[in-house]
Amino acid sequence: MRQAWRFGLGLLTLLAIARPAGAVEYRLQVVSIFQSTFASFLKAGELRDGATGPGLDRLEASLDRGDVAQGAVLFDRRVQPVAEGIARAYGGAPVLPTIKLAGGGSVVWDEVTWDGKPGERSVWLLSPILRNPQELYNAALKGTGPLRRFQPYTVPTNGTRAAVVTFPLNFLWAQEERGTAWDRYLSRGLDLTGGIGAVVGVNHSTLFPDQVHLVVSQAETPTTYKAVLVWRQRNLDREAPGTDNPIVR
Repeated sequence: MRQAWRFGLGLLTLLAIARPAGAVEYRLQVVSIFQSTFASFLKAGELRDGATGPGLDRLEASLDRGDVAQGAVLFDRRVQPVAEGIARAYGGAPVLPTIKLAGGGSVVWDEVTWDGKPGERSVWLLSPILRNPQELYNAALKGTGPLRRFQPYTVPTNGTRAAVVTFPLNFLWAQEERGTAWDRYLSRGLDLTGGIGAVVGVNHSTLFPDQVHLVVSQAETPTTYKAVLVWRQRNLDREAPGTDNPIVR
């Protein structure tokens, strides 16, 4: 009996060490897809900012089941944690995640789990490896509610907020170094009322892809957050003449 009691006490001690007091387990699932694939799921009325509906519900269910063709998934855009200094710059707290990358069998979500404190924020990065496609065109985010479609916007200056905001990438890099991205800019424009938002760093070189930071506002209870990132080729102002007809816009 005494040995069993000591074993149980030891197990409780290990659990206490593994999860800090007051910590909650969170989960983030992320996938990048082509614009054409995303558009094939949308229904009428789901093109407005913040929209939800049966088309987005069907997209989420298809991704959960792995029914989306793997050729429609951009597997070079992997979710990853950021360094503590960058997390602080974006208003987040450092975390120690467990990451399961997609690509095995029918799994298309990259999945991150971590223990965190309710009310704090965590920050995650997607930095594409391949050059094409370059532009983060849309995002569908799910936090405490259903999956919703959002269009990237520059930070509003009239006091309104957006769930997906854009900045020049080199500007974001400068704010990361200074540790001021959240305090000076994001806190005024990023809408985290749904529990998750995205910060798009628009690449200053039009031939290279954008980068995306996902900011999660950690709920009071265990929560699964989802981000479907939608990519397309960047529209260039001019295309150099070639053997085909040149395009000048």
